[in-house]
Amino acid sequence: MNEREIFLLPEECWYGIRAADGIHMPLTAASDYAADIDPNGDCNQSAPLLLSNRGRYIWSDTGFHITCRGGKLRLSWTKQEPVLYQAGETLRSAYREARKRFFPADGRFPPEEFFIYPQYNTWIELMYDQNQEDVLRYAQGILDSGLPAGILMIDDGWAEDYGCWKFHPTRFPQPKAMVEELHAMGFRVMLWTCPFISPDSAEFRCLRDRKLLVRDGQGQTAIREWWNGYSAVLDLSNPDAAVWYRGKLDTLMGDYGVDGFKFDAGDGQFYRDGDQTFGHVSANDQTRLWGELGALYPYNEFRAGFRCAELPLVQRLADKYHSWELNGVTSLIPNQVMQGLLGYAFTCPDMIGGGDFMSFLTQGDQLDEELFVRYAQCAALMPMMQFSAAPWRILSAENAVLCVEAAELHLSFAGRILDLARQAAREGEPIVRHMAYQFPGEGFEQVSDQFVLGDDIVVAPVLRKGERKRIVRLPAGRWRHDDGTVSGGGEMTVDAPLSRLPWFEKIG
Repeated sequence: MNEREIFLLPEECWYGIRAADGIHMPLTAASDYAADIDPNGDCNQSAPLLLSNRGRYIWSDTGFHITCRGGKLRLSWTKQEPVLYQAGETLRSAYREARKRFFPADGRFPPEEFFIYPQYNTWIELMYDQNQEDVLRYAQGILDSGLPAGILMIDDGWAEDYGCWKFHPTRFPQPKAMVEELHAMGFRVMLWTCPFISPDSAEFRCLRDRKLLVRDGQGQTAIREWWNGYSAVLDLSNPDAAVWYRGKLDTLMGDYGVDGFKFDAGDGQFYRDGDQTFGHVSANDQTRLWGELGALYPYNEFRAGFRCAELPLVQRLADKYHSWELNGVTSLIPNQVMQGLLGYAFTCPDMIGGGDFMSFLTQGDQLDEELFVRYAQCAALMPMMQFSAAPWRILSAENAVLCVEAAELHLSFAGRILDLARQAAREGEPIVRHMAYQFPGEGFEQVSDQFVLGDDIVVAPVLRKGERKRIVRLPAGRWRHDDGTVSGGGEMTVDAPLSRLPWFEKIG
């Protein structure tokens, strides 16, 4: 293990490594932080990148271990030494040079529907009981509630088994007719999928014999534990494994009219650097290969990623709790901003109300309607928004309307968001930006409850239960508020009833 130390400059703040650690950023002289991305053990996007508000940045092609204590960064590595660079004097200048040098934008971005309309995922409503009748009922409920049609994702449970990517014949007796009906209703249709193969299945035996599965350090087929049990894992470093997998997905598209796929799992934690693989790749490399495969399908969604920033992938934040706390709604802004600083521009916050299904199972009839509305408002001016739990089922009519209004607000900003997505594809600029990224030198380094949409829209959702006012910090200049009033910059208190998402447009 090799090590090096980097001392923090006065008032220096660092950002990076893992999207899920946005809640712990920035790293400062007062921080006590440690993370390891060799391989990445977290369930969200990561990159071997650190960025400083003083224009410095650190990069390695491979993962490394980092601690920040006592006013210094300590980096440890076994593969490639992380290198320290200087690029201007700001967070933005550091990001732009790192992007140009190591993960340049290539002009591609996901289909426009992702940025215009809400996405809908059947997970929270149906969980493991995905079935044709209830999927169609859910879709009709969306329209009946006043929400617009968009992209509908049928989640885990539609298939016969992991690796047997065929519709379950009992749960989905007429899948082609179902997809056609959803299309007629105005929806694009995506299916959940993963790189796992259930042991003792016909697919497992076939893939094992063809040596298309990851083998452990002793050469035995690796059986890895994940949230649904124990499975083998495709070795995507073998071109034949990718061909087999693509054949299954292409059949679903050709035979049933499916538009794309939610590519779940692929996390580095399900692989080992000591695995025996066709391409002799690392655990992080397998995550990268998963992203490259998914990029072949324009309608995609990912939750995990390592060095996938230049790929045209929809990157969702990992499942959040139905909670006001750190891993609930409070984490959406700092973690989504961190996605952008790691180069992942085409981002989606977690499912509105939270995507952790245990929160909904355990809280049952005690779900917090105010929290659900604030989740929707927080997502409304992010690049994408995704519903799963049905507002028309769990909310009062009055509060369900507020969720529709959040979706309508997003739709009204669709043109601006699409322009930002095109800019991200051309130039690599984040769509959602940290306040210090867009307005350097104004003391916004530790502001984590506001974000900037593009160049000139500051968004300040309410993230605390019961609050009907909130403090907002605006940069210097002239600002038009969402209620039509105009003010200068500085700190102010604004009214924020449950019906309002405070946002501000720079006009001078």
